[in-house]
Amino acid sequence: MPEGKIAFDVKAPVEKVWALLTDMRQVGRCVPGVENVELLDDKRARWDLKVKMGPLSQTLQVTTETLEQIPLRRGRFRGEADMIDMIGTIELSSEGDVTKVVYTMAVSAKGPLARIMDNFMRTRLKAQTEEFAANVKRALER
Repeated sequence: MPEGKIAFDVKAPVEKVWALLTDMRQVGRCVPGVENVELLDDKRARWDLKVKMGPLSQTLQVTTETLEQIPLRRGRFRGEADMIDMIGTIELSSEGDVTKVVYTMAVSAKGPLARIMDNFMRTRLKAQTEEFAANVKRALER
């Protein structure tokens, strides 16, 4: 199962960072490839996620769900689509007006192309987590 992990600092108080990262619509806008977010209820959303593999692209409908929230400290979530399952965590720690964020995402492909997809995701996950971190910083440090 390919995994990406990144730690980064955001120049914003932990309350503001937590508010963004626990809002499925706002956090969805920070995920690379998400084109639309539909809220299903207070713990679930459906994201239209465009995935590119070389010259090919496909839009997946990913149902995301919040699994755990420890306010201002930790959140755990999962996503499920036809071809992939995702599980992730976000951990926060406050250092004055700076919040340290540790984001971890693991992706597991399903179906007949699972091995090919896992190898592809292994090469892309580092860039995806870095882009997510940059998007979160940009959204909060305006």
